[in-house]
Amino acid sequence: MPNKAKLKAKPRIASKPVGKPVAKFAKPTEKSGQKASKSNSRPIVTGHGSKAAAVRMAKESDRPRPSTVRASAAKPGPHVPQKPQIQPISGALKALESGIKMMYAEQYDNAVKCFNTLIVDFPDEVEVQASARAHIQACEKKIHDRARTVFRSSDDHYHMAVAFLNGGQVDSALNHLQQALKLEPKGSHILYAIAAANALKGNKEQALSFLKQSIHHGPENRFHAAQDNDFATLVEEPAFRELLTSPGK
Repeated sequence: MPNKAKLKAKPRIASKPVGKPVAKFAKPTEKSGQKASKSNSRPIVTGHGSKAAAVRMAKESDRPRPSTVRASAAKPGPHVPQKPQIQPISGALKALESGIKMMYAEQYDNAVKCFNTLIVDFPDEVEVQASARAHIQACEKKIHDRARTVFRSSDDHYHMAVAFLNGGQVDSALNHLQQALKLEPKGSHILYAIAAANALKGNKEQALSFLKQSIHHGPENRFHAAQDNDFATLVEEPAFRELLTSPGK
C-alpha cells in the first residue's frame, strides 16, 4: 500500500457558476464623442431583484438631498429688551395723587375736599373712587384724633403749629401759636414762628413786630430770618434789613 503521508489530495475543481457573470457597473456611454458626465451615470444592478433595486436607486438619486450649506439668514443680534409702553396717567389718578400728597403733609381738610371733588368729577372711575373714599375715612380719623388731643404745654401747641405751617394751613398754625405764646410769652421760637406766619399771610407790620421781639429774646433768630424763605415778602423792606443787621455793624 502506498504511504498515506506521501499521497497528495487532488485539487477540487470549482463548480462553474450558473448563468452569465454579472457586471457590477455598466460602462459609461459616449455621445457625440464626449464621455457622459459622472452625475448622469447610474449603477446598474443585475441579478436577483435587480429591477426593484435599480428603481429604488433611481428614485433615491432623483430625491433632492439636503444642502450642507444653510440658507443665509440674518444672524440674530443681542437681545435688546423693549421698553414697556407707559400709559398716560388719567385725570382721576392725578387727583388721587394730589389728595394723598395733602394727606401726608397733614393737610387733612384740603385732602378731604380733593377726594370729594374727585368722586364727583369722575363717576366712572370705580376703583379710584373706592381708594378716595378709603383715604377720606383715614383723613377724618386723623382730624378726629387731632381734635381730641390734649395740649398741656406751649411745646404741644408749637409743634402742632409747625405741622400746620408745613402743610400750608397758616390760620390753624396761628391759633396754636397764640395759645403757645400765652403759656410762654418770651419764647423766642414761638415769636419767630408767629412772625413767619404773618409774613406768609402778607401782614408785614405784624411780621416785623414779632420778628423784632423774637430777635430781642433770641439774637440767633436774626441769622435764621436772613435765610428763611418765609420772609421773602419782607426782603425789600428797610425795617427788615435793619433787623438783620447786627447792632455792632
